[in-house]
Amino acid sequence: IKSDAVEKCGLLASLGINLNLAPDADVSDDSRDFIYYRSAGDTDAAVKYVETFVKTCEGTGVGSVLKHFPGYGGNTDTHTGIAIDKRDYSVFENADFLPFKAGIGAGAEAVMVAHNIICCMDDKNPASLSPEVHRILRGELGFGGVIITDDLQMDAISDSYGGGESAVLAFEAGNDIICSSDLKEKYEALL
Repeated sequence: IKSDAVEKCGLLASLGINLNLAPDADVSDDSRDFIYYRSAGDTDAAVKYVETFVKTCEGTGVGSVLKHFPGYGGNTDTHTGIAIDKRDYSVFENADFLPFKAGIGAGAEAVMVAHNIICCMDDKNPASLSPEVHRILRGELGFGGVIITDDLQMDAISDSYGGGESAVLAFEAGNDIICSSDLKEKYEALL
């Protein structure tokens, strides 16, 4: 884990990039899950990976971003459409939140929020557009850093929200940075 983090931070720093959109803090031990191949594994493995990765990045000049809060689980790919997560809140408390807590404790500067609709938190809005999900991240997990959306051009958002609407909703929900490949439209909507 350490050598991987050192290599990635070194490469990014050499290119003048000071933020790594990593580590993936998602929990998955099922190879049928979309997120499986991006995850470090089960809860214990994800906690160890995230904590070690974030601590290793410290002092390199490259910040780390925990993703995809509140935890991707076994949901479908939000690049291609909306994913609805019907798991109980206790699953998040006992599994999915733990790598995020470890990363926050290790000093992660930023958290990226997913586009899944997490029914036990907000059954109407994707997490990235949900004030309640942001309240949980700030209030219950005690995160005081930067919150970033996943790309608002992904189909989970663009299929249901027009133009700059998603940027405005994301900002109102509590995101500090809006990630989008359509910067002009989002900027104008926010302005």
